[in-house]
Amino acid sequence: MISKYVTRLHSITFFLLKVMLLGLIVPLAAGLIISFELEKKEMKARLNDFNQRSLDTLIDSAEDAMVSFSPEGARNIASFLLQDERIVKIEIFSSIYDLYLLRVSKVTPEHRFKTQELKKYVVKNGEELGYVLVAVDKDWVTPRIEKERNHIIVMFVTMFVGGLLLIIPAIYFKVLRPLNRLMRQVEVLSKGELGIPYRWQGHNEFSMLGKTLDDMRTKLDKTFSLMREMAITDELTGLPNRRGFYGEVEKLLWLSGRYKHPLVLAIFDIDYFKSINDNFGHPVGDEVLKKFSEIISGRIRKTDLLARIGGEEFVLVMPETPSEDALRLLDRLRKAVAEHEFPHGEKVTVSVGFTGFYGSEKLEGLMDIADKALYKAKADGRDRVVLGPVE
Repeated sequence: MISKYVTRLHSITFFLLKVMLLGLIVPLAAGLIISFELEKKEMKARLNDFNQRSLDTLIDSAEDAMVSFSPEGARNIASFLLQDERIVKIEIFSSIYDLYLLRVSKVTPEHRFKTQELKKYVVKNGEELGYVLVAVDKDWVTPRIEKERNHIIVMFVTMFVGGLLLIIPAIYFKVLRPLNRLMRQVEVLSKGELGIPYRWQGHNEFSMLGKTLDDMRTKLDKTFSLMREMAITDELTGLPNRRGFYGEVEKLLWLSGRYKHPLVLAIFDIDYFKSINDNFGHPVGDEVLKKFSEIISGRIRKTDLLARIGGEEFVLVMPETPSEDALRLLDRLRKAVAEHEFPHGEKVTVSVGFTGFYGSEKLEGLMDIADKALYKAKADGRDRVVLGPVE
């Protein structure tokens, strides 16, 4: 059963971890991709804009050169533009003279470029003067895109790690640790250890569940305690019943034998109790039994064990008591019963048989000796105390 709960706890833990990781990774990955694509698009747009501005600048300077056939002016502006590493080729063609005023390129057999060309025809007063072409290196943005991508990756990894450092402790303290405590509480309850309380603070779901479990534990503990008490207690007199007596007397016998201390076991039987029930009814008989138990209980020590083991039969165990002292006490108890005025107004007497414990006898043997002594007391006329063993 416990392994089943542990498996569930582990599955919950793994599920939370997966949800947490997905909750971080998916948005961060999406943000990484979107940011990278936007940055890439922006860099390409900036390159296109640069290409267009370079072309417009060249057209402004090339128009007069085309009309007056003055390559020198075009060459000056072209040499200035070629200083920029993005521009790899410039062409200025004059349609009037049907030849190139300028044609320069950075392309060599060893170094070729992946170019993006912009070409525009120059028209003045409805007459085509020629065209201007500017080519830029498309790969110029590649290392910058990679650099920007690395920056974005570093940024998002930092965000991810930072998120983990915040979320994992929060999940541990708010979810996993209370779950573990709940599992320990359930394990204790499943073992039947109802005397171990669990205190919960706060008003969250785990605390409320823990408090509910502890309330259940308290109620179960009270219920089981009541059931145990009922199982070993005589309902009429409130004394231990036969089961309760056997559960307690073994400890007294063990202590007496262990430390070589005297112990006495006595059996009481109310004389002619059947006639009380027959003549006055069972309710009166019950009152006699209750009053009898009160008389005996009020005159013995707290360390003595008095139990009802039959209808009108009681047993008394007196530790730390020699047989001589026990005889005097039992006779006083016998006289107290005989002198008491019971509800039905008739005299009630009791016969007692008892024996001493000398450290080696079994409980069954002691009970048998005391019972024979009781039988002897009844045979000799009742209302007396007899010490066993008897011949």
